[in-house]
Order: sequence, then structure tokens, then C-alpha cells
Amino acid sequence: MTLPATRIYGGTAGTGSPKASGSANESKFLVLATCVFIVTWYLQLGGRVGLLGAIRFEFLLGTFLILCAVVRMLNERLSPTPLMKPICFFFSILVLYTLFSYDRSLSWTTFYERVVKFSMLALFFAAFIRTEWALKMAVAAFLLAMLKLGQEGFVGWLSGSMVWQNQGIPRLHGSTGLYFHPNSFSGMAVGCLPFIYYLFPVTNKFQKLALAALLVCCVIIIVFTGSRTGYVATILLGMYFWREKLKVRKFKYLILGVIVSITTYSLLPEEYTERLHSIVTLEEAQGSSSETRIQILKDAVNVFLSKPWGVGVSAFPSVRAEMFGRHQDTHNLYLELLTNMSALGILSFFIFIRTIIRENKNIITRTNSSFVKAIAQAVIAFVYARLFLGLFGMDTYEIYWWFAAGLTIAMYRITKNLQNKAPSAKFKYANRAQEPFHQIQSP
Repeated sequence: MTLPATRIYGGTAGTGSPKASGSANESKFLVLATCVFIVTWYLQLGGRVGLLGAIRFEFLLGTFLILCAVVRMLNERLSPTPLMKPICFFFSILVLYTLFSYDRSLSWTTFYERVVKFSMLALFFAAFIRTEWALKMAVAAFLLAMLKLGQEGFVGWLSGSMVWQNQGIPRLHGSTGLYFHPNSFSGMAVGCLPFIYYLFPVTNKFQKLALAALLVCCVIIIVFTGSRTGYVATILLGMYFWREKLKVRKFKYLILGVIVSITTYSLLPEEYTERLHSIVTLEEAQGSSSETRIQILKDAVNVFLSKPWGVGVSAFPSVRAEMFGRHQDTHNLYLELLTNMSALGILSFFIFIRTIIRENKNIITRTNSSFVKAIAQAVIAFVYARLFLGLFGMDTYEIYWWFAAGLTIAMYRITKNLQNKAPSAKFKYANRAQEPFHQIQSP
């Protein structure tokens, strides 16, 4: 038996089918539950709070939200967004290369734990985030989690409790398993920069202070994790921001960019500038990380040439161990896609990514909301940031793409809903203008 949408979602009762009412039946409870899930997942609260871990709070909340999302989507039967086909294509390739894998057990674990579960975040955004208020709440939850992680990184750096020698330099580590490794922690900070950059002009004073605090934490994390992955991504992302500004006032921002670059470089501690130099020179204070990456690159190319049809989801380490006796993964998003899922993987992934970027550009041109526009711009830059980080990281099966897809779907629905309302409002008042004056009542 199908329950009424208003009973489940707490929306105001009204006439018309769920399809007709669209986002009018938004449930504040489910929006807030989605926000709690975002904070819980990013902060790994199950590992921090014993009671939450004991009752498997994240699992229970996620299951509840999945059931509510499925019921809502079935009740509404809205027309699909432009992301539907690319997501289905990418998902079908992932399924195919899970079923036909050289290491089916590992592939299935990755598919279930890192594709199915992570993609649920996009489902939650699609089902529950339908108004600008809800979008603000979801973004606030994400940034609040990032601020907490950033604060822990800042305190850990200041006290030295989260800094220890790694590859010849003191490197800052994260406070949770999700971001414990310096490269992952640096990537988290880089991913915050687009939201800080685009939201800062459209926020109030209190929110600006919070974003400024997050920026300070992110800079500390990026510098003192000593992650060359983070350094490269930050430089490329900075060039992306700079290129946008050059379109507005070329000479001013050309000079400003040069000054900022020189000042930033001169303020870096010597051991970290040497770490930056090692990207080009491949000379390291300790260890042989660069040589190891070059060996991985050679092995990945050989694996692809010997098995051009792909080895399966996350199966590269198993195949590499069998062929060469070495176990590390690709450490590169593009090689991961190519070796795991062949050219089909590359094609499906980039159709997915291109659609996210294209739809956000469309949202920017269509929306009248400065906040929605800022988030759309941030999502585009966030995707580019993750692609930059992918030069040295294995990100194919991470949550970032589903987070970007979820925000895009939510903004698409918000923008489309407002556009649909505008003509009906004009029609309403046009008809009222033809009524006798004494019959016109206040709206």
C-alpha cells in the first residue's frame, strides 16, 4: 500500500498529486536528518562516540534515509534530470567490471562499500534537498564538518600531537581514519577551497568569519601535510581561480597573482619548499616515493597493454602482484580507470563528470539566486580540484563525485521549480488584471 506523500514527509496538505506538487512537500525533518548524516559520515562519529558506534547509528540513519528516499521518489515520479543517463552508464560499467573481475571478492567489496554506499548521498540530495533553504542547510552541514576537521588539524599542528616524521619531513596527519594519511588530509582541505572562495562574497559577517577560520585551517593543513599531491592541486586550482579573475580585470589580477605567488613561496618553511621542488627534481630527503610512483606508472601501462579490456574494479593490486610481485595500487585516478575498466571506464566517468560541469554552468545562467549560483560555481571548481588531486590519487571509488552529483541534482530541481512557478504567477496576475476592481482581493 502506498502511503500519502504528505503523511510521510511532513509537507503541508494540499490538492494535486505528488508529481504536481513537486518540491512543495519538503520535509524539514528529513532535510535535517540528511544534514546529520553528512556530519556523522565526514566526522566518523561512530568511531568517536562509543554509543553511536555500538548502536551503529550511521548505518541505521542511512538505512532510514534510503527507505524514505525510495518511497518519495516512487511517489513523485518526476521527470529524470540530465544526470540520470550518465549515472546509469557509469554505474552499469562498474557493475560489469565487478562481475567480470580478476579478483571478484575484492571488486564486490569495493563496489558495495565505496560505490553503492557512497552513491546514496546523491540519492539523499535528489530526494530531500528541493529548496534553497534545504540546500543551505546541507552545505552548512558539510562545511561545519570540514571546520571541525580543520580545527583538529590546526590544533594538532600547533601542539605537534598530529605531526611526525614521514619521508624525511614532519608531516601533519588527520584525526580520523578517513583523512589520517597526509595526502588524504591535504585533499580534504583543497576540496574546501572552492566553497570558501565562492561563498565568501554572498555570506553575512558571522559566516565570513567561519569561512575565514576554515581557510586558515585549510592553508595550515595543505602546507604542513607536506603532500605534493595537495601542492600540485592547490597550484592548479589557484590558476583556475586566477584565470576567472583575469577575464574581469587582466592587468590588476596579473600583478596581484604574481605578488601572491612570490609571497606565498617566500613564506613556506624551507623543508616544505624542498618538498615542493621534489615534484620536479624527484630528489627526496628520505625514502623513494618518486621512484615508487614511476615504477607503478610503468607497471600500470604494462598491465593495461597485457589486459586492455580491464582487470576489474579495484583489482589492479592483485593483478600487479601476480605479474610483478609488487602490491601497491595505481596512485592515479586516470590509470585506475584505465586499468580497472578499460576505455569504457574512462568514457563513462568523463561523460558523468562533463554532465555535472555542464549542468552547473546551465544553473549559473538560469538562477536568480546568488547563493545557488555560488554553489554551482563551487561544485565546478570542486570537481576540477578532485581531478587535479587525481593526478596522484586513487579517487575513482570515492564519495566526492556523488557529493557533486547530489548538489547538482538538487540545484537543478530548485532552479527548474522556480522557473516553472514564474510563468504561472505571471498568468495568475494577468488574469486578475482583467477582473472588475471590486472583485480583486489581496493575494
